[in-house]
Amino acid sequence: MLCTMAALRLAFGWPTPTELIFDRVFPKLTVEFFIGSLVKAGGYTPLKLRGVYGAIGGQLVVAAVGGVVYAWHVSRREKQRDWRFVAVGVLVVTIVMFALLWPQTLTNYAGLPPATARVVAALEMLISFGMCGAAIVWFHSLLTTSRSPARRDAGRRRFIAVAIGAGMSLAFGSMLRRLFQIGTFLYDGRQYGGPGVQKITPNDQFYQVSKNLVDPLVARDSWRLDIIGAVEQPRAWTFAEIAALPSVEQETTLLCISYGVGSGLCSNAVWKGVPLPTLLEQVKPKPHVAAVLFHAADGYYEMFRFDKATEPTTLVAYEMNGEPLPQEHGFPLRLIVPGLYGEKSPKWLTRIELLEDSDSRLRGKYGFYREQGWARQGDEIPIHSRIDAPQVWGDHFAEAFVVGKTHELRGMAFSGDNGVSKVEISTDDGDTWDEAEIHQPGTDISWSLWRYQWMPDEAGESQVVVRAYDNDGEQQISEFRDQVPDGATGLHRVRATVNAA
Repeated sequence: MLCTMAALRLAFGWPTPTELIFDRVFPKLTVEFFIGSLVKAGGYTPLKLRGVYGAIGGQLVVAAVGGVVYAWHVSRREKQRDWRFVAVGVLVVTIVMFALLWPQTLTNYAGLPPATARVVAALEMLISFGMCGAAIVWFHSLLTTSRSPARRDAGRRRFIAVAIGAGMSLAFGSMLRRLFQIGTFLYDGRQYGGPGVQKITPNDQFYQVSKNLVDPLVARDSWRLDIIGAVEQPRAWTFAEIAALPSVEQETTLLCISYGVGSGLCSNAVWKGVPLPTLLEQVKPKPHVAAVLFHAADGYYEMFRFDKATEPTTLVAYEMNGEPLPQEHGFPLRLIVPGLYGEKSPKWLTRIELLEDSDSRLRGKYGFYREQGWARQGDEIPIHSRIDAPQVWGDHFAEAFVVGKTHELRGMAFSGDNGVSKVEISTDDGDTWDEAEIHQPGTDISWSLWRYQWMPDEAGESQVVVRAYDNDGEQQISEFRDQVPDGATGLHRVRATVNAA
C-alpha cells in the first residue's frame, strides 16, 4: 500500500492520504499548540516529519487491524480466502476516508483542475487501499497452512512472505528517500538579509516558506485556472489564454507573517502577470460578492475581502524577475497581494471562488493558517525597517567600529502598500535621531533601501536603532510584539562596539 502511494506520488503527483491527513489536521491546531509543538520538535521541518511519520504509522496500524479482522473472518467461515469481504472493506474505507478528507481532495501536485483532482484523489485511495486488501489476502494465503499435501510446506511459504515483505519495505524506503531528495528541506525557511541585500532579490535567494514536504511540480499544459462561485459566467483558463491577456509588470515586496523584527523573511521582486480584476471582469461577479477564496495545487487555501481583489495591483503572476515562476515559487501561476502578509499570496493557484455575504465560511476565520489563529487583528502589514550592514550577528554587529572613522550603515524599510517617505537612525538608543538617505527608493508596494554615514566620536558601547515612516507620515510602531500570532512590531536595535582610534 505504502509503495503504491509513494510510486503514484513520484510518477504522477497524486496526493497520498498521508499528505491529505496532514493538511486536514494542521489547520485545526491552535497557533499556541502549533508553536509549542514546533519548539519541542526543533523546527518546522522536524515537526512536519513527525506529522508524516505519525500518519504513515496510523495507516500501518489500520492495515494491521484489517489483516487481523480478515484472518478472523476467514477462520470463522472456514474459508481459504474471501475476496468479496475484502472488496467491500476496501470500498467502505475509501468512502469514509474520501468523506473525511473531502476539503483536501482538491489537492493535486501535478496541478490538475480541481474537479479532476477530486476524481484522482478518490482513485488513488481506491488503488492504494485495494493494494492493501489484495496484499492481506495474498500474504494470509502464504502464511496459513492446510492439511492438503500441496500446502504443507509452510516454512517455505513463510520465507517467501517475509522476503517479499522485506523487499517491499526496502522499495518503500528507497522511494521515501527519493521524495525527501526532491523535497523542500534545502530551501524551506530560507531568509534574505545581510550586507549583500539588493533592491531586487535574485530568484534563488528569495525568502521561502512551504507547508509541504514535497512541493507541487505542475504540468503547465494540463493545468487550468477555474473561477467559480458567485459569478454569472464561470470559466476555466489555460495558461496560454492567461498569458495572451494584457499583462503588467510591478515591483512588489512580500513579507511573511512569521517575519521577526530584523529577520530575513522578506524579499522584493518584479512580477509579471495579469491584474486579478481583469479576470474577474470576464466572469461577471454577482452583486453581493463579499470575499474571494483561493485554492492551490498543494491543498492550500486563503481568503480575503472582495474589494482587495479588485485593486489593480492584485496580480496573478507567471513571471518573476523576467523568468517563468520557479517551481518553488508557484509555477505556473501565483497570486501577489500587496499590503497583506505573504500567506495571502498563494502559490500554484488552481481555483478562485467568489463568495457572497451569506456564505457560512465568512462567519468564521477561514484560511489554512487563519484557522489556527494567525492574524487575529488583521492581515495588513505594519511599517518595518531593519539594519543589514555592516554584518549583524544576533543583536550585535559582527565587527567593532572605530572612533573618527566613517562607517556606512545600510538596510531596508517597508510599509506594505503605502510606501516609505523617511528613515531615521539613532546611535544612542533612541535619544536623538538623524535622517538616513533613501538611496534606492521603492514604490508604494515595495521596499526602499537606505544608507547612513556614521562617524562615532567616542569609544564604548552604542545601541543603533532604525525607524521608518510611510507616505502618510505615520511612524513605525516602537512597541515590541512577537510575530505570533499577529505579526511582529517594534524597532530593530543592534549593539555596536566602538574602539578608540
